Amino acid sequence: MPSQLHDLIANGGFCKPASFSHVEGSFPLDEALEQALPKSFTLLSATPFAKSDFSITGRLDGRILPDSSPKSYFVKCASGDEGRMMLEGEHASLRAIEAASPGLVPGVVGFGEFKSRPLGHSIYFLVEDFLELRKPSVPDPDEFAARIVGMHLGGKSPEGKFGFPIPTCDGPLPHPVAWQESWSAFYATLLRSRVRLDAEACGSWPELERAAEQIVSKVVPRLLGSLTWRGKPIQPSLIHGDLWDANVGTLQTGETIIYDAGSYYAHNEMELGIWRVIYAETLGASAYKEAYLRLCPPAEPANEWDDRNRLYSLKCNLNWSATDPGIITRTIAYNDMCYLCEKYAPLDGIAKYDPSKDPTVNPIAQ
Repeated sequence: MPSQLHDLIANGGFCKPASFSHVEGSFPLDEALEQALPKSFTLLSATPFAKSDFSITGRLDGRILPDSSPKSYFVKCASGDEGRMMLEGEHASLRAIEAASPGLVPGVVGFGEFKSRPLGHSIYFLVEDFLELRKPSVPDPDEFAARIVGMHLGGKSPEGKFGFPIPTCDGPLPHPVAWQESWSAFYATLLRSRVRLDAEACGSWPELERAAEQIVSKVVPRLLGSLTWRGKPIQPSLIHGDLWDANVGTLQTGETIIYDAGSYYAHNEMELGIWRVIYAETLGASAYKEAYLRLCPPAEPANEWDDRNRLYSLKCNLNWSATDPGIITRTIAYNDMCYLCEKYAPLDGIAKYDPSKDPTVNPIAQ
């Protein structure tokens, strides 16, 4: 419903609370948002800022005591049950990442619900510190890898299992995050959810669905069922959950910052699956993968790392297809399924893997 929120802003459909009558700008304000901001902060302007496909985003500028120095916050708003799940999940994700790796995400100020309902639906908000980023905001591979490895190794599951305490999202699509002892079982559930959502958005593709069932029932247990790291079974690690170019930047100091998280506790290598997707033009460069693996070597069997990476990219490619029907990631995912089936669990009735459709082999396939 972001477009309706944008229209409401454009048409002056939000009434400012009396306490905000002095505030310039058109971004929506509400008493609940006022209460979430620090009492020492005086808001002077609220303006739309940046662009989001699934929410509206703004910048709050003002001054903060004791010295009345300038201070800015970044705010997101989304509506309905979907909006609540997205923003509440991001709020919990950012707090978990901050605890695991301080300074890696913007400081979280608050999450809440507007008291007003101009669309007839609840409107939710998330407020964070506003950070000035370098332009271009491309992270140094070694510094970036060190921060991400720190998050992965520092973020321990409170349950000792794979999952997350509350639902989180990749875009608007919820992750199934119920706690599971087995990473293989957790990933099978996650991948099945993306196959279903892709079919709902794009229509049935029987060959893809047949290949996906073979992946879930045969390939996932084969590749993920007995992974070890440094001689022990893999442990759940906190991941960002949607770590691609658009959600990464660098501060003026050169330090990495990440945002728009939809976290869960996973096999740490799951994080790198999205770096294989064609839209990860920066993080897809080999320098980032190599820098990460120098600090955090692959799980064993190490020689199957790339096949696991391909397997993990299926979730990411199908998630993209489900939110933007008609894009090429659906075809790429199916071709990758065919590759994995041919290698680990041959199946009749699906296509042969075609290297010309694999962007990791043939860049023209993008």
